[in-house]
Amino acid sequence: MFRQRLLTTIILIPLVLGIIYYANIWVFSGLILLLVMACGVESLQLIPINRLSLKVVYLGLLLLAFLVIHYVYREWLLVALGCWFLIIWAVLFFPRSQSIWGNGYTVSIFFLLLLPVFGQSLIAIYEMESGKSFIVYVMCLVWAADIGAYVTGKQWGRHKLIPAVSPGKSLEGLAGGAFLSMLVAIAGYYYFQPGRPLPWGLTVLFVFLIALLGDLFISILKRRCHLKDTSHLIPGHGGILDRLDSMIAAAPVFYFALVIMNSGITVWF
Repeated sequence: MFRQRLLTTIILIPLVLGIIYYANIWVFSGLILLLVMACGVESLQLIPINRLSLKVVYLGLLLLAFLVIHYVYREWLLVALGCWFLIIWAVLFFPRSQSIWGNGYTVSIFFLLLLPVFGQSLIAIYEMESGKSFIVYVMCLVWAADIGAYVTGKQWGRHKLIPAVSPGKSLEGLAGGAFLSMLVAIAGYYYFQPGRPLPWGLTVLFVFLIALLGDLFISILKRRCHLKDTSHLIPGHGGILDRLDSMIAAAPVFYFALVIMNSGITVWF
């Protein structure tokens, strides 16, 4: 499994970097749309709705949401960020919160809010000055946390983080992920030279925590549905949603932080 996972990663990294650095905004936006819709298709595994007509309506609404979010992006982003505070409650109180996530309409609404804002956040970052490098940076930040947690947890994991949600995650893995993310954050600070280290450090901290929350949120839904992966599309990794669960949470927060650092909080009001 590890060898297959490593081989897939080696193939995907240059492909993803090539798209980020050489695609124009239209191609990039089109690919992000496909990515969001693929996540939407996989999310049907986690939504307790069985009727085909409702599934078609859900995917149609997801497409419509992605197309219109550009016009109300800031308001949508603030609502989506608020959703993550509700998800904190869901994670901390699972399985008592399971009744909420057993409701197909509730889960559908959350995905319809979170998936479009994830895609639009990537597009918004892409259009910023140094946006391509920012996207690579936040990807490295999230993946460093994932890799650090995986390796450290496998080797030294003894104390479970939230066993009811994700039995494989440990406090040792969390520490390993935080350490590797910190190294990426330091490298990013010297590369981008944002000036003040405190806002940069706080951004990294929030991105790290929200990425973990995104992972745990999808873990709750998979655990409730008795699934290990949302699909087997990516050999050794599972589905697209399995790989992007942390990024779905991290990208909007990272974009929000970049805007605040560049323009101040008043730009939102």
